[in-house]
Amino acid sequence: MDKRAVDTLIEQTYQSLPPKLQRAARYAIDNPKAMALNSMRSSAAEAGLPASAMHRLARTLGFDGYEAMRTVYRDWLAQGSGMFAERATALQKRGAANESERLVGDIVQAETRNLAQVTDPRTLAALKAAHDLLRRARHIHVAGLRSLFPAAFYFNYACNMFMPNVSLLSGVGGTFSDDLRHAGRDDVLVIFSYEPYARDSVSAARYARAQGMQIIAVTDSAVSPIAGQAAALIVVPNATPAFFPSVVPAMAIAQTLVALLIASGEQGSLDEIERSETQLRDFSVYLKDPV
Repeated sequence: MDKRAVDTLIEQTYQSLPPKLQRAARYAIDNPKAMALNSMRSSAAEAGLPASAMHRLARTLGFDGYEAMRTVYRDWLAQGSGMFAERATALQKRGAANESERLVGDIVQAETRNLAQVTDPRTLAALKAAHDLLRRARHIHVAGLRSLFPAAFYFNYACNMFMPNVSLLSGVGGTFSDDLRHAGRDDVLVIFSYEPYARDSVSAARYARAQGMQIIAVTDSAVSPIAGQAAALIVVPNATPAFFPSVVPAMAIAQTLVALLIASGEQGSLDEIERSETQLRDFSVYLKDPV
């Protein structure tokens, strides 16, 4: 049985389940990644249920126990390939049910919960550690592939207004890893990577660590493939009913790190920003009198 079959079975039996098992089933549908990564007790606690409810749900669905059901979710998470089709299918079901307004509300609420985690004490401590690494770095390399490219691009773009030692691993012409060739122990790699994890991002993190570089990982799980390489690990959730996993938390982290660097940059940063603004005016980048 695969995850799609489990989801279908839950949908078919949901109305006949007792209230506690309905809550457990709803949690499984809404949080498949947590089902893959968390223990039975952890998943039950997040759902506000006793552990026995998760075990009973698994048995009701035909599994020998929770671990057997969890294996389905772990296999799904490892494969990753069906994620987007499943998300699109779920969105179309909601569209057919005329749930547009509710969908918008659910997306906003999900992002609110995601961003609230940025103020978690562990996240704040990780942000401070990341800031300290960035301040000491000889050179800062930034990477974020596919849907997370905007976060990496923003961080690089904003930092280049006041820091001359930041470069983006863009991958133009297949040269993604080339800029790391001469990196060393005094350099830092900032890498944004969410599940499904891009292969090149994971390879870059491993290579950078082997060269003695310090890594700042912005990711969605403490057990993600880049987490173990990180000197500063910033974990933020990216849950959303939208098509792709949310990029909003990654953008928020990028903006926050830039703000922290400016705040601690003193007069030197201000001078660099003034020079950048002068250059933008010289090139007439922006309209002087927008209509």
